[in-house]
Amino acid sequence: MKWNTLGDIRLLVVDDDAFNRQLIISLLGKVPSINFFQAEDGEEALNILTKRPVDMVLLDLHMPKMDGYATLKAIKDNPEYDSIPIAIITTDEQEMHKLFLLGADDFISKPFKLSELESRIYAHVEKKQDHTINKKEKLEKKSIKVKSHTNNELKQTAVTIESIETAQKETFYTMAKLLNKKEGNLNNIKIIATLAKALSHLMGYDQNQANAISYATAIRNIGAISLSEKIPSAYQLSNQEKEIYQQCIRQGYQLLKNSIETDFIKIAKKVIAQHKEHYDGSGFPHQLKGDEIHKVAYIAAIVETFDALLSQKDYHNQKIHSTQETYDILQTQSAKRLHPQIVKLFLANFKYFIQLRKQIINQNL
Repeated sequence: MKWNTLGDIRLLVVDDDAFNRQLIISLLGKVPSINFFQAEDGEEALNILTKRPVDMVLLDLHMPKMDGYATLKAIKDNPEYDSIPIAIITTDEQEMHKLFLLGADDFISKPFKLSELESRIYAHVEKKQDHTINKKEKLEKKSIKVKSHTNNELKQTAVTIESIETAQKETFYTMAKLLNKKEGNLNNIKIIATLAKALSHLMGYDQNQANAISYATAIRNIGAISLSEKIPSAYQLSNQEKEIYQQCIRQGYQLLKNSIETDFIKIAKKVIAQHKEHYDGSGFPHQLKGDEIHKVAYIAAIVETFDALLSQKDYHNQKIHSTQETYDILQTQSAKRLHPQIVKLFLANFKYFIQLRKQIINQNL
């Protein structure tokens, strides 16, 4: 490993056990280019991030005040920090997949091994420096003057990133349309995408974010392309249908996993992985609850539920729900299936969403 090619490395070690922190620092002390920051809990770690640039975080799970789960989510939900690789210190395999979906980049086990610590840190810092959003920093470390870049060159870089994201949206959206057409429900994707975009605007997301959330919500079931079974679309799911849906989620996430990590892909991963989780922890596949679930997933969940209630027959009385019944069911699902604040906002604009949905249906008759 050629540590000198990476320049100075700023490593944040977050662990409430001072012995563990010092052990990591002692093991990595042979690498002179690593500068260490220490935090006893998540709150202190976030405070350090606001004051100092950090290249990588080693994060313990079980800490007072703010544990590793909340810290991981807070960092990955912040666009300013979400590109910082985070390696979780854990050996619990059951937690690893859940943490991966929350944004964890790697896992390091105890007892610590020098070779493992070195290889993981080197690989992630090198990858981070190669990432597009850190291109400016990489060029500076190679002694290339940033001022030598012309406005046209910088503009060309931005256009390239934008064009990649646009191509991703178009490709996955086309796949989702083909899937809906095959299942005889082409209107659904337009309704869901439009409602998600409208709700995103009401929640304060800007135009680009709302657009990405709209596309991400439209492709939430993209994993069904690789399934032989038809994806369940009812409001209430049987255990067998839940298993099919879990396969859909896994396949969808894998489909996006190897894509270039644009803002759209980041949002789409969260929507696909979490839109069947419930606020009270009763959802699937990982029984996340409350703020463990990203708000973009809650957006997808409520517009999907809204359209399903107005489109599909209820299991018990075999009739499509009326607008009032739909309103009442959404209200009862506040703080159960759905995020209470988002439900409150949605119901405050309920007539608007009803009209918007009808408008889309009428346009496609």
